[in-house]
Amino acid sequence: MAETPRRPVPGRTWPQRLVLVAGVVTVLVSSLAAAGSAYFGMRLAQIDRVGDIDIAGAPPGEPANFLLVGTDSREGLDPDLSGFTDDGQTGCDCTDTIMVLRVDPQDGTASILSFPRDLLVEIAGTGKVRRINTAHADGEQVLIDTIESEFGIPIHHYVEVDFVGFERLVDAVGGVPLWFEAPVRDTHTGLSITNPGCQVLDGDQARKFVRSRYLQYQDEDGDWRQDPTADLGRITRQQIFIRRAVAKAVSKGLSNPVTLNELVSAGVENVRLDELIDAGDLLDLGRRFASFDADTLIGYSIPTEPYETSAGYGGEEMLTRQAEPILNIFRGLPPGTVSPGAIDVTVLNGSGIEGQAADAAGALSAIGFVVEEVASYPDGPIPRTTVRFGDGGEDAARRVARHVTGGADLVYDPDVDEGEVVLITGADFTTLHDQPAPEGSPDDLRSTTSTTAGAAPEPGETPTTAPGTTTTTAPEPVGYGTGEPPPGVDCG
Repeated sequence: MAETPRRPVPGRTWPQRLVLVAGVVTVLVSSLAAAGSAYFGMRLAQIDRVGDIDIAGAPPGEPANFLLVGTDSREGLDPDLSGFTDDGQTGCDCTDTIMVLRVDPQDGTASILSFPRDLLVEIAGTGKVRRINTAHADGEQVLIDTIESEFGIPIHHYVEVDFVGFERLVDAVGGVPLWFEAPVRDTHTGLSITNPGCQVLDGDQARKFVRSRYLQYQDEDGDWRQDPTADLGRITRQQIFIRRAVAKAVSKGLSNPVTLNELVSAGVENVRLDELIDAGDLLDLGRRFASFDADTLIGYSIPTEPYETSAGYGGEEMLTRQAEPILNIFRGLPPGTVSPGAIDVTVLNGSGIEGQAADAAGALSAIGFVVEEVASYPDGPIPRTTVRFGDGGEDAARRVARHVTGGADLVYDPDVDEGEVVLITGADFTTLHDQPAPEGSPDDLRSTTSTTAGAAPEPGETPTTAPGTTTTTAPEPVGYGTGEPPPGVDCG
């Protein structure tokens, strides 16, 4: 198969600052925990709002995506504060850790998706491919539009937090307990955990922990080992911190009025919200998530691979096929949905009509399919358009066939690689439509399945299908993921 062309290489940007977006989730969920108080409604009216942004909003009680970003503003912090050795003294209103939190109030579930800071995307409105952490420099709307256009994730709400809010929230709940199997350190942020076991981090220590991109841990021989995964490992540790911080915040409850006041104050004074979020929304969420189990907060990260140029590292490139099932969760699509971006298609001209395969390939690319190769079918011409698939690929083949006007025969072929399909245009091929034919429609019903390559089922025969992939699991964590207590160990 021909290799898919890589994105153009972005130029070097100004040195990026690190942010604490992990605190956004903690602020948000802690605010939900505090939402049972009328006092919260009064304080919410005092919060700074982000105006002039166009977002979808979400009906009350329906699933919603919160875009969570952080700024590295140091306003209100001691200018000599440790942990900023390579960031300068004042910081800037920029971002480089971005997450989407999806909450479903009806079933009380929540999932979070992290975007690597060096992920290459086309910045909305510019036509230029840059690292995602540069999008916010042109305004909140540009970041929102970039995520919606690049990943197909609708953004319903916008939340932003700064360093002060993060530290104050951690201190308000009495610190966040984390489990360390070994001593860890980061000379860039000033992190230093000298003893293994359960350690309660205050706001200052927590800031150093979630900012750590150069983490080292001590092995059994007492030697220091570097976690080479940098920002990707940091994402793993941030998501662990979020679960532990949310668990601690929820466990505090509303019994302590001093703690409640500090939690609400941390959110009100150091968080910016979009104008669509009101007290009623958060009160409703607060009631639904009053007993939320933080261990059920599922964390995902965009799967990537390094994109290297002749001059060296250029950023991270999304692995589309692996990413699509994850993105579908945040798109609100049913489990098992197969998206075009997850399907590699080889297009073969099986009719002999000049240019037909190239035209079909162009239409598939416009829909979002990944076209790997365009060529002639050596055993053509054939009368009927056919889509071949390998093990576990029938769902992908059917998705392609649903875009074919008049449908297509689905043929199992063990020689087709997993995750790929082969579209062979036949004499009956006319056009491809950009929207898939609805299930049960005439075009859908015309697409029949055979488990023998090159043979269609006899009339009245019930097709036998090869197994499809219908489940989505969180990717394995990347890097050194210290912080989560092992099974059976109580840490805070």
